[in-house]
Amino acid sequence: MDQFRITISCLVAAFLAESLTFVSPAEAARRRSGGGGGVYLQTPNPQTPDEHNNRGVELGNKGLWQDAIREHELALGAEPDNQTFRTNLSAAQLRFGDMLFNKKDFYNAIKQYRGSLYVDPNNGPADQHLDEALRQTKINADDPQTRERLAETAGNSGDYETAIVEWRKYVRMIDNGYAHYSLGQVLSKAGKVVEGYKELRTAVGRPWPAEQKNILSDCHRILGDVLKEHAFRGKESGEGTVGMKRLVNAGIEYRRAVTINPGNTSAISGLIEVSREAVAIKPSSFDNHLMLAGAYQLGGDFDHAKQEYETCYRLGPNNPALAAARKSFHTALVSSPLASQALLASTMQSIQAQLMRNPNDPEMLYIYGRGKETQGDTRTALAAYNKAASLNIHVHPDLAKGIKRLGGFVADGGGVAPVPEKETTAKAPKGPTPEEIKKQQAKEEEQKKQQVYVGLEEKIRAGKLDEVQKELTAIVDSNPGDAKAWRLLGNTYEKKGDLDQAAVSYRQAAMMKDPEAESMLRQINTSRVQPMLKDADKAVAEKNWVQAAASLREAISIAPNLSLVHKRLAEALRQLGDTKEADRELKKAQDLESSK
Repeated sequence: MDQFRITISCLVAAFLAESLTFVSPAEAARRRSGGGGGVYLQTPNPQTPDEHNNRGVELGNKGLWQDAIREHELALGAEPDNQTFRTNLSAAQLRFGDMLFNKKDFYNAIKQYRGSLYVDPNNGPADQHLDEALRQTKINADDPQTRERLAETAGNSGDYETAIVEWRKYVRMIDNGYAHYSLGQVLSKAGKVVEGYKELRTAVGRPWPAEQKNILSDCHRILGDVLKEHAFRGKESGEGTVGMKRLVNAGIEYRRAVTINPGNTSAISGLIEVSREAVAIKPSSFDNHLMLAGAYQLGGDFDHAKQEYETCYRLGPNNPALAAARKSFHTALVSSPLASQALLASTMQSIQAQLMRNPNDPEMLYIYGRGKETQGDTRTALAAYNKAASLNIHVHPDLAKGIKRLGGFVADGGGVAPVPEKETTAKAPKGPTPEEIKKQQAKEEEQKKQQVYVGLEEKIRAGKLDEVQKELTAIVDSNPGDAKAWRLLGNTYEKKGDLDQAAVSYRQAAMMKDPEAESMLRQINTSRVQPMLKDADKAVAEKNWVQAAASLREAISIAPNLSLVHKRLAEALRQLGDTKEADRELKKAQDLESSK
């Protein structure tokens, strides 16, 4: 215990020497009484934030920490963005916590240490002393699950200050998507919307296990909610262009949420709401009506979806995004129990008309078969399925299942092998095996896909970025597993200067093992963190290690896979005396380098 007290004394002396500073020299020439008990203060009775800060410093120098904390709270409350006020309040709470700790009042010391960290998350000594105080109360401060339970319990009871501090600790210990999501949630509940949004953006950029896909979906939904709210505020304040961009970005987040979890009804409702607003702002926009049509479709409102697709046709009958969207609509409708019989019959007529023009379209054959199956005409459905399979068994994941559902037979190689009606002694001419058919079909599909990519890359070089973005968005909406489409989409965002969206697209491609995406993501993240690294360099030159650590943490939230940033943060933390956290950051840097 004596050794711990000595450590506290040394750390606090060094910390306060840098942090508890006057904003301006004392103006009062005469002494004023304050704090009671015969204590005389030289600072004037506080009237301004600077004077409250200076009074707090003087009270702290006299050991009156509770009074000092009150004055620093008044100063920071008046100027919430003043970093000096924030640092001084955090330091005062740290010192008061140390006083309580030495009196063995561990529970109240914990409260003060958490208050110090809530105000300034980069206060390394407060973090260390909180851990020690928790250990004194028989809590395993080094166990991530314990800190997670503390955070959840506090958040559920409405104690957001404790919850935020504990989730921040958990993030530093675990640093996965769920940790950042949980921290972002509680920050938002506590009214720290901007900080919460940053944590949620960090969360969606982390890898997520399959069993947590619904949480990841909800994370995208919350991002959509934040963007939607700010879009509406932008509209009310007359910032129409900004509001429209936020509406579109909110729609993107809602679509991502539904792609990950089609049952996320809150995301579907949000997408419908922002799409309606976009149409109200710009009713002549093909893209806005297409977004609204897709939103209605996801919600199972096929009547309104059909009306919007018809509006799209009037606005842009030759738009390449329309054909893919209509196929998506037909597929959803014929598979849904929510569609009315009248609308299903109307849709089947439209599908038949398209098959008249192109009877060998395997995707339309599958859709036609699925509709016939829904209508109860299983014989016609199976015939359509078989013909679609003979052209391309992989045109839809449900095709082979549909054939088996209706009593047909699909060979192990993937081809359709119907049972002959009667035996015959004549030998049929030997044709390709089902496996050979499958390989040939896959080869042809890949060739077609590459031709599409070649065309898109030519448009990118020609600067037709808006057009390409629409086509690529339609591709990833219909096939979220298309890694190359995600990479090309990232390229269009990068060329338009939208580095945040570019990073999201590159990250999606990298997760799907696109061979070029990882290096592109690393390169763009390096560009995105340059301002933070410059801020860190400046802080290091001034030996302001607290600010250096804050800038480097912000850089890591954007680019968690850059080993250099983790190394530099480890150095800053070591300078602050936080050796345990420094070792964690150095280990992360070494793991990243060894994985290359």
